[in-house]
This record gives sequence, C-alpha cells and structure tokens, in this order.
Amino acid sequence: MKIIKTILLIFILLLPVIIFGNKDYVELNDLAIMRGIGVSCGKDTGLFFQEIIPTKGDGGISYQYDYYQGDGDNLKDAYHKVKIKTKKKVYLSKIKFLVTNCSKSNFILKEFNLKNVKIYHVNQDVLEKLKETKL
Repeated sequence: MKIIKTILLIFILLLPVIIFGNKDYVELNDLAIMRGIGVSCGKDTGLFFQEIIPTKGDGGISYQYDYYQGDGDNLKDAYHKVKIKTKKKVYLSKIKFLVTNCSKSNFILKEFNLKNVKIYHVNQDVLEKLKETKL
C-alpha cells in the first residue's frame, strides 16, 4: 500500500510537467549560437552577429557561418532588430570575440554580459573584420 501511495504522489507531482511541458526547453535546431559579435559606432549603432553552424560530413564536422545585422540609436534597439530578423532564439553564451570600432568597449561587454572574449579594435569595416575572424 505504501508503494502505491508513493507512486501516486510522484505521478501527481510530475503531472504539471507532463501537461504544461518545460518552457525553457529549446531544440538545438531552433537556437542561433553566436560565435562573434561586431559593434560599429557612429551616427547609428550597427550590430553584427556571427552564427556558427556545425555540419557533419564524411570528413568530420565542418563549420559554416551566417551573419545577422541590425542598426539603431543604441545597442538595445539594434539587438531587438536582430532578434526580429532571425527566426531562432539568439544564444549569446558561446561568444568568443568582439570586433568594434568604438573607442571603448566596456559598455558592450556589460550590455551583453560578455566575459573572457577577445576584443579587436579596428579602423576598417567591422562586418568585414568579423567575417575574417574565425576562432
């Protein structure tokens, strides 16, 4: 009798998870895993993301890259435009480098909560340097 009560209790506790599911769960195919970020300062803030797309082939795993771009009056506006353009959930935890032409980059690191990233300060086109960089 005690075993039946325990099984019933476990079932009742798991019932909401079964009915409503886990809202934080996202399929890997529905994630845009960003590898690099570029920020262009000027009249409008330009924001660029480099998405890494692993593909499995006969020779092993190779990587392709896709790029997203957004611009706005500030980083939040530009980021919002990027999120609208992609149909996937933007995943920023795997960002390895930052390319920028801004004189200071601390505000970018704070805005996106970036840690342990390599920072490139460039005088050339930010998107061009982002496409060249493959860490």
